[in-house]
Formats: sequence, C-alpha cells, structure tokens
Amino acid sequence: MQTEDFDYIVVGAGSSGAALAHRLAQRPQTSVLLLEAGQPRQNDFWVRTPLGIAKLLTNPDYVWPFQTAPQAGLGNQRIYWPRGRLPGGSSSVNGMIYVRGEPREFDHWRDLGNPGWGYADLLPYFKRMESYAGGDESQRGRTGPIGVTSLAGDPQPLGSAFVQACVEAGIPATPDYNGGQYEGVSYLQLNTANGRRCGTARGYLGDSRPASLDLRTEAVALGIVLENRRAVGIDYLHGGVKRRARARAEVILSAGPIKSPQLLELSGIGHGDRLQALGIDVAHHAPGVGENLIDHLQARITFECSQRVTLNEVVSSPLRQGLMGARYLLTGRGMMATPSATAHALARADARDERPMVKIQMHHITGKDRYSRSKGAGTDPFPGFGIGLFQLRPQSRGEVHAVTRSATDDPAMDPRYLSDPADVDAMLSALRLARRVARQPALAAYVKRETRPGLDIESDDELLSYIRGCGQTSWHPIGTCKMGKDPMAVVDASLRVRGVQGLRVVDSSIMPTMPSSNTNAASIAIGEKAADLILEKHS
Repeated sequence: MQTEDFDYIVVGAGSSGAALAHRLAQRPQTSVLLLEAGQPRQNDFWVRTPLGIAKLLTNPDYVWPFQTAPQAGLGNQRIYWPRGRLPGGSSSVNGMIYVRGEPREFDHWRDLGNPGWGYADLLPYFKRMESYAGGDESQRGRTGPIGVTSLAGDPQPLGSAFVQACVEAGIPATPDYNGGQYEGVSYLQLNTANGRRCGTARGYLGDSRPASLDLRTEAVALGIVLENRRAVGIDYLHGGVKRRARARAEVILSAGPIKSPQLLELSGIGHGDRLQALGIDVAHHAPGVGENLIDHLQARITFECSQRVTLNEVVSSPLRQGLMGARYLLTGRGMMATPSATAHALARADARDERPMVKIQMHHITGKDRYSRSKGAGTDPFPGFGIGLFQLRPQSRGEVHAVTRSATDDPAMDPRYLSDPADVDAMLSALRLARRVARQPALAAYVKRETRPGLDIESDDELLSYIRGCGQTSWHPIGTCKMGKDPMAVVDASLRVRGVQGLRVVDSSIMPTMPSSNTNAASIAIGEKAADLILEKHS
C-alpha cells in the first residue's frame, strides 16, 4: 500500500473542511492533505450561477444522492437528501442564503458546557470569513474570502411586496439580520460576489490556496488508521488504488453530518453493540456517534400570480430565458443571480413567543417539488410564487448509522420529521402566518388565487395532512457528532473526539442544536475557529 506523510489530514473539502485546511496550511512549513470524494467541478457554469441550483441538486455528478428511511411523519415517504460532492461540498450546491444564526442560540451552546462557543466568541470568525460592504463595521467583515451580497441592492417586485406585506402584518423590518438584529423581515443576503456563487471552493481553494495544501479530488476515505486509540492516518481510495496517508499531528473529519459519523463507526468508534453487530472491532465505545440528527423540515404554500413577474413564465419562454441570461451575463444581476428566493422573515409565530420560532420565505417559482423529489416535474403553467415554511428550532431527533462495513455504501439516515409535537405546531403556525402575510395589501395585489393547499383547506388536520404530503428537507442536517460534556457528546469544546487522541471532527455534525434558519455560515465559522484551536495546540 502506498503511504505518504503530512502534518494534517482533513477529510472533506466542504464548508468547514475547506476553511480549516486553508488556515492550517497558511502556517509556514505545514503540510496539509485535503481529501475530497467528488470531482473537481467547482468551476462549472451552473455551479457558479446562483439560479443553477435547480440543475445541481438532482445531478449525482455534484451530490451524494442520499435517501432517508421512510418517514412516518410524512406519510412513510423516503425523502431525497442530496449533499454536495465536489470541492466546496454543499456550499457549492446550496441556496447560498447567508445567515449566521441567532446569537442566543450560540450562547446556548456555550451554556451546555462548551466554553468559547458563545456568539461573542464566534463573532471574530464570522467577520474573518466574510466580505460584505454593508452593515456596522463592528459586526461585519470587509475583507474575508467569502463574498456576501444583499439582494436589497437589486430588488424584485415580489420580494419588495413580501417585505412590505410582512411589515403590514406586524413583523418588524431588520436592516441586517447578520448584524445583531436577527428577528424581522429582510431581503436575503447571499454568498455571492459579482453575481457568482462564492462558496468555500472559491473562497478558500481558488487562487489564494496555500502551496502546501494538497487538494486531492475523487479520493474516497475508507477509514481512520488507529494505533492504541490514537488516530495516525487515513486509508482512502484514489484512482482505483487503496492508499494510506499518515498524519504527524492530527486527523480531522470534515466529511459532514452523514459521512463523518459513518467513518467513525467504520473505524470502530461508536456504540459497541452496533459495531459488533456489523462485525466491526470496537476501538472506542462512543454511544453518541450518529445520534442527535436534526434537520429543518420545509413546506410551501403556492399562489397563482396576477402579474407576469415570476420565473414560471421565464421557464416556458425561450425569449424570456434569453433576455434574463443576457442581463445576467452582462451585469451579474437579475433573477439568475438568485436561487429563486429573495426575502425572508424570521418571526414569532404568535404573541406568546419570546423569540423567532418560524421562518417564511419568498420564492419566485412554483411546481411540484421542483428541486428535490421529482426530477423534471416542471413548473406550473401560469405565473406563480410560493412562500416557504420552516420551523427554526426543530425538536425532532433522528440518527445516521453505518449499515455495512463499506464506506462506499450509504449509511441509513432517519431524521424522524415531525416526531415531536412542537414541530407540528410550528409548521402549522408558519403556514397560518404565511397566509396572513399574503392577505396584506402589498402582497395581495399579486395574488390571483392560492393554488396549494387552497383556501378550502383550513382545519389543523387538513393543513397538517398537506404538510405531511409535501414536506421535504431544507438541506440542513446537523448534530450527529455533537459537542458537549454529556454521555452522548462525541467531541469536546475543542472538537477532539472524546476517548481518542489525534482525532477531531470539524463540520456541522458537532452542532448540539440548530443555530438558525440556515447552517452554512455557522459551518464555515466552525472551520475557522477549529483552525485556531488546532494551531494553538501545536504552536
């Protein structure tokens, strides 16, 4: 078996891994191997183009085409769960919506026994990673590798109507939901620069990539090499050949909330009974590996629009497509510079709430599950828009576990959507809030009729049946190697795997709870902070 030595080995070039590897390699005379299972397709046109998300999420050239276990809360449907499989990981295929998170949720992480993870502790990393021209300079970064653009600078009619309607419905406007005032309605901020996607592949693995960072694509990690409960390397498959890389300092898993727990289990780190049932020798009993899976469920209500200002009529018209494309190529503006969403409200569902509990979001397109379950299902044959429905703090908990001894087989994943009654209540509240916003004068001017579920669907039971039928992932799984001190915690506050030396997990799987309506910004910040933790230890 071919063997190479590096100071650090990072498995996964996604949102956290790319940032981490870049920062580690910036230290002089430090070698870093970054393994990425996907192909080097981060510069493809539709990856760089924000509206190209529709072409990415159903294409296995760009994603792991995972499927969940049948979901009892969604009528026993299996939900398509794509995850990015190329440099940049899911930051190369996501909706680019840039939300740091609610500050008090990070403070909750700290209060769970994770010193250094409060919002004030993370703020320097959020600032270091971003390049944003607006907002308060004490809160926002100006020169980081990840571009951030506010769609307030290129308003669309429906987005503007949605913002005004939310204000009319009593939701406050927030000038900068990433600047300390999380609650309220706002135009979206996107991870874009000059109209192009700016994920971690562009920000950390492009022209500024340190020479000592060896990015190896189409390299599938098979397992961690352990010697006396110390991680000393990684076995991986590259070019059809099994290879081994050894780490002089540390091995870091940044393979994401699905693959990181699977790799731990395949390496003998997990619940002992589960590992033995698969014929895997137990290196370290860690019962929390793969547990605590959390995801945002989303659903949408949709409307026929009374004006031709949506993407539906563009999809059906080659002329409109050409005009939209020409504007984008010439100016980097217009709907092609968005993921089809333009504004959102982070809101309290009712007067009893002490903090935002739901998100509703404007989408300029309608069709049956166009981006996820039904490839090619198409758009509605009339102008249409939707309002997305999300619960911000899902209480349902699931699991991800290896089902074979092979890293090339998918693990089993079961988010158990809507298994907690609080999530049912939140989704119903979000739907009713969206309807209330749609009735406000600013947005009602664009509503011809509600097409899904339709105004005749009104009772809680009927609305819940609708949500169960159309609910899908928001592509925000987290928590499967959670950080903490309790017996189910997998890593400590320094992201070291408890009970194993020389091994850390650095990705969204370490999040103990959901930080916000979106997870990518927090995932990048985790990579940035982890680099400092690691370099301080080895200074």
